[in-house]
Amino acid sequence: MSVHRTAPDEVTVGVFSLAESLLEAEGRAAGLVGRAVAAEPELDGFAVLSVGATLVPGPWWGFE
Repeated sequence: MSVHRTAPDEVTVGVFSLAESLLEAEGRAAGLVGRAVAAEPELDGFAVLSVGATLVPGPWWGFE
């Protein structure tokens, strides 16, 4: 996970996930970040605005 401030009241969170599809990866990321925001009192008033995923090739794809 990585976190980058993009504005005074906004951050971008990057999450690396092994998932079967982009939809699954986005769902996992949304759930994880949503739970983290809800559980942290200092993040009261913050919300997850959007979620997106990108495929990253690697050895898990089975390429020789």
